[in-house]
Amino acid sequence: MITGISFAFLSLIIAFVVTMKAIPAIIKVSELKGLIDKPDGDRKLHKNLTSNLGGVGLFAGFMIAYGISMGVFNPHYLPALIASVTILFFVGIKDDILVIAPIKKLIGQILAASVVVFLGNIYLPGLDGLLGIETFHPIAGKVFSVFAMVMLINSYNLIDGVDGLAGIIALVGSYLFGLWFLWGGHYAEAVLSFSMSGALLGFMFHNFEPAKIFMGDTGSLVIGFILTTSAFRLVQLNPTTPGLSMDAPVVFVFSVMIIPVFDTIRVIAIRLSKGLSPLKADANHMHHYLLRLGLRHYQVSLILAFSNLFIVLAGFNFQSANIYLYMSIVLFMASTILPILRGMKGIIQKYWACPVPELDLLDEGLLESDIMDDIMDDLTSKNSTQNPYYRHLVYKRMNEKEYQSMQNE
Repeated sequence: MITGISFAFLSLIIAFVVTMKAIPAIIKVSELKGLIDKPDGDRKLHKNLTSNLGGVGLFAGFMIAYGISMGVFNPHYLPALIASVTILFFVGIKDDILVIAPIKKLIGQILAASVVVFLGNIYLPGLDGLLGIETFHPIAGKVFSVFAMVMLINSYNLIDGVDGLAGIIALVGSYLFGLWFLWGGHYAEAVLSFSMSGALLGFMFHNFEPAKIFMGDTGSLVIGFILTTSAFRLVQLNPTTPGLSMDAPVVFVFSVMIIPVFDTIRVIAIRLSKGLSPLKADANHMHHYLLRLGLRHYQVSLILAFSNLFIVLAGFNFQSANIYLYMSIVLFMASTILPILRGMKGIIQKYWACPVPELDLLDEGLLESDIMDDIMDDLTSKNSTQNPYYRHLVYKRMNEKEYQSMQNE
């Protein structure tokens, strides 16, 4: 037991130190070789030329810490997991440097998921009664798990939209999973989660606003995969964990990953309702809406991270209730985040939003993006034209004469 706990925390420290020290070197090499992410004036909300190879440092920290500890535990799925995460690393880094076709990226994700599910035997054994499915037939369960894993990986990829967001959301999930594994005596899995937690902490030192580096697809694919793998293992190990066994582990892990999952479902629904392809990029994510309120990147990240944690803890009180009630409460809480913040719009813009002199810190690309469409719509409301945040942005979008004309109407 002492060895397991020691290695869990050792893996966190090693991953943290390696990642934190590796990132500055990666930034320097990226600048020398021109491997940087350029603002496009559309959906990329950063202002400066920034390296998007942070996932390389994150991957290095995770793999070194995990590899050292796995020399002691050596779980049955280790070869498959290493193979899968390596596949995603190369898919991600190629996309970050050269950009690959979405279909090729999807094939890489399916391959990685299939390896860990079919060869590593890590999959969802059932849905705890959701949709009438208590347990899957092994083949059906593995096929469903591959599909679910690909969806969850892409959820973390899609939420990586502002400085620190994907990292802090993933940190909440990996740390919660790690604590459950540690208390349950599942030390191999605890090391997996804490290795990722340490790597994320080291990365966050350089990614929180103002970001010096982004995780890119390399990072988001890897963290999405590790979190999903941890979630599946928790569901598999739940029945054999006395004292910590939950009645609805599937809903619990769903609640841990609720922000990226709910945001992905929400955005796809919006796109389909407009007759657009669900794969078409837009500015309708939750973090885009919070930016439109005038919040800074770090505020957006902290609000969504604490919302995620609150949903997990509040929802857990219902985990022994009817599973549909538990799931409904989790979904309801996720769906109320934006309406609550919308109701607090005046307070947010008065006390929390970025004041006018600091607005240049926001990405100027917002002015030419879909985000401005919502701002222009808000101008029709009675009080919005009195808001200095909107006035400042609109001045940049419209000339003085047009703006004055609208004010006089």
